[in-house]
Amino acid sequence: MAVQRLVAAAVVVALLSLVLNNVAAFTPSWVLQALDDGRKRSVGLWRMCPVSVERGRDDLQGPSKVHGTQRQCESLGWGSDYAGYQESRSTVKLQFNMMRACNLIATVALTAGQLIFLLGLMELPFITQESQWWEEAIAALFQLASLALVIGLVTFYRIGPYTHLSYSCYVNIAACLLATMAAAMLIWNILHRRDDCLAPGVIIFSPSLASPFHPRLENDYVESPC
Repeated sequence: MAVQRLVAAAVVVALLSLVLNNVAAFTPSWVLQALDDGRKRSVGLWRMCPVSVERGRDDLQGPSKVHGTQRQCESLGWGSDYAGYQESRSTVKLQFNMMRACNLIATVALTAGQLIFLLGLMELPFITQESQWWEEAIAALFQLASLALVIGLVTFYRIGPYTHLSYSCYVNIAACLLATMAAAMLIWNILHRRDDCLAPGVIIFSPSLASPFHPRLENDYVESPC
């Protein structure tokens, strides 16, 4: 049996969401923070890098000056509370911990959906494309990923006055929208197919049955598409 095009398209959309979700997670540009001494730094989920505000002047002063002032990125983990100017450390800690957890949940859910789709293509005895739960399980996992990303992103609705969202956050928003689209495509396909299958067969009586002067013809049946 050929794979339904809509299911395959939804899985491709979810795969793109998975890629964007991981790109957003491992790039150190979730928020751009300004510090109390005027310096700036770019903070991601798992890494933080300083941003030189005097890069042009350092370049003019020579390579030795640049090498001496340049600082490398730092790794972050659970419980990191690097706050910007006029930001609460507890709030920043909660935001990034929540986003890390939601990002991991979305990654696992999207990956599991891809694996279930591939297992269905292999036509294993315990899971096939004809299985009732095959498409529903994939849709549920994609919907879980979308919900997790929404919860994580909502925590960043309130940030400090000198902190700005950076491109990694917007990449994750795109990943969330793609996961939502993939789940919506599968749910629409499931409901549409179920409506067609539950519709009763339509019986059309031939007009010749109403006439007593013509021989009766067999009834014409319009069968359900399922």
